[in-house]
Amino acid sequence: MHFRSLRSFVVALAGPCLLAIVAALVVYNLVAASHTQQTVDDHTSELMEGALDARLNAIAEAEGQRIQRELDKAMTLASQLATTNALMGMEDAEGQRALYLSRRQLSNLVRQTVADNPDLLDAYIGWEPNAFGDDARYAGEERYGHDSSGRFMPWWYRTDDGELAILPLGEDIESQALLASGVREGEYYLCPKETLAPCIIDPAAYDFGGETQLVTSFNAPILVDGEFRGVAGIDLALNFIQTLLNDANQALYNGAGRMTLVAGRGGLVADTAGKEALGLPASDSLSDTLLAGIEQATTQGSLHSSMADGMFQRYQPIALGNTDQPWVLVLQLPESVVLAELNALQDVLSEQRQQNTLGMTLVGLLLAAIGVGALWWIGGRIARPLKRLANRMEEIATGHGDLTQRLPVHGRDESAAVAEQFNAFAEKIQTILLDVRRSSEAVNHAANEITQGGQDLSRRTEQAAASLQQTSSAMEEISSTVGHTTHASQEASGLSQTASELASRTDSAFEQVVATMTDIRTNSDEIQSIVSVIDGIAFQTNLLALNASVEAARAGEHGRGFAVVADEVRKLASRSSDAAKDIRQRIDASAGKVESGTQMVRDAEAAMHELAQSVTRVTQMLGDISTAAREQNDGISQVSIAVTDLDQMTQQNAALVEESTTAAEQLKDQANRLDALVGGFTLEAHDSRHTQSQHTLPAPTLAQY
Repeated sequence: MHFRSLRSFVVALAGPCLLAIVAALVVYNLVAASHTQQTVDDHTSELMEGALDARLNAIAEAEGQRIQRELDKAMTLASQLATTNALMGMEDAEGQRALYLSRRQLSNLVRQTVADNPDLLDAYIGWEPNAFGDDARYAGEERYGHDSSGRFMPWWYRTDDGELAILPLGEDIESQALLASGVREGEYYLCPKETLAPCIIDPAAYDFGGETQLVTSFNAPILVDGEFRGVAGIDLALNFIQTLLNDANQALYNGAGRMTLVAGRGGLVADTAGKEALGLPASDSLSDTLLAGIEQATTQGSLHSSMADGMFQRYQPIALGNTDQPWVLVLQLPESVVLAELNALQDVLSEQRQQNTLGMTLVGLLLAAIGVGALWWIGGRIARPLKRLANRMEEIATGHGDLTQRLPVHGRDESAAVAEQFNAFAEKIQTILLDVRRSSEAVNHAANEITQGGQDLSRRTEQAAASLQQTSSAMEEISSTVGHTTHASQEASGLSQTASELASRTDSAFEQVVATMTDIRTNSDEIQSIVSVIDGIAFQTNLLALNASVEAARAGEHGRGFAVVADEVRKLASRSSDAAKDIRQRIDASAGKVESGTQMVRDAEAAMHELAQSVTRVTQMLGDISTAAREQNDGISQVSIAVTDLDQMTQQNAALVEESTTAAEQLKDQANRLDALVGGFTLEAHDSRHTQSQHTLPAPTLAQY
């Protein structure tokens, strides 16, 4: 890349470096700010998640404890009833019954339990047949809770108007039929009997006074010395749990989340998302992810958290009494809601970072602009001395420079060194140009003298060249005449040579014709011999044909066909004999003509032989003439060449004189031009002959050329 000024070069070279440094600092600050922001975001997220986790855990534990207290109360009442009934079958240390209550008293105890606890729907006792003793005596006494067999099973419940009533437990007490909730119809009795442990039956929906109640049963076995005697149980409406969870969910992020309570056996107890599936298996309405989390909480028996499908999930197991199947409270919160404050804070930080980025970028651009401006100013300071040097050099280059002026020298830096060297250069050039001017004057004087001498020599050379040209013309005419003679004799010699060769070939041809005629004569004799043989064959064939005809005539009718053939053969033999005679006559005539032709050819051969000898003598004479003419022509050519060479040398001398004159003229012109070029510079007046008007400069007296 080429630049028009050093200032531009400095800016173009250092500017990108400066911009790169500023850009690097800005980018580093941006990256550092980004890392800082990321660190803040990460720590903020961790703190927010920790705080959220602690808050959710506290809420889950608080709500779980509230639910647990209510459920444990019911379980405690059931266990107390079972313990009281169990004492009826136990003996003290003296062998007396540990507690004696009549059936009526036990029924009243159950009634009073319901009366003292308004939140209970009912309470009941179910003894095994004859486990209490003397069942038959109380057969049909339903007012004290006996069935038709007298089995003691009092069930005190609240009527629609709020009064307490008693009935014996139904015949479904040991029914294995499954209800819509997925449990057996007699589960409240069968579970404690089978497990010999307290059981909480998953809730189911029942109609009480025209209102659907979600009811669960808390049952404890009546054990006497580990022997199952019956069941004591209490039914509790769980609608309060739905209300409690709705209130807690509303208080937590304005109901944006979801709270669900699942019973130990998988029944859905409460769900803030809706009441439609309450009392049914939770698997019908909950996702597989939630079911897996509930299973994990049930198995581990401890609180745990997870994140799935953009939701924070907390699983709080609730242990009830001595049962081994805890209920699980599930809290779900959308990630977008939970992290809304965090996202808002991150948005504010991100906006602030963008503003900081814009500010740093603008500051970087401002610094870069200031740096480029400083580089432009520094480049100008650096380029100013060089500009003065360039102006002086330009004046010298155009041929009109003042070599007496000098650049100012300030300081000891590179610019001062350049100025000093330029001043030394100008001094040296001035000395050289003065020498050149004096030399050009001497060359001009010598060129004038060479030009005058060359002109005189050129005139004398032209006169000598004219005389040589006349001599050369005369020699060329003589040479041309001799050349024509030589050429004619050469053509005649060639023609005679050609005639001699033609006569020789003709003589040879006649000899070949004579030989051919002789061969024809010999062949004719041989043909006559062959024709004689053919004639003899024809004669013999004719004789054979005659004999055959005679034999055929003798054969009579049988030889008629053979006679015809013999006659045809005889006719053919006759024609062959006639043809042979005709051929012999023709051959004889031809032999006579061949003999006459042979003699004529021999005569022509002798004449041609004499002609060839005559042509050969003429050819020899023409050859001698041609040789003499050639030698004469060679001599004339050598003389002509010598004259031509002399003429050429004269012409070359004339050309050299002309060239010398021209060179002298050119040298004179160049000397004048050189003197004019040197005269364009202002030099010190070393030669007084060229001194002109003086002018004031920081140098001695000057002369302008």
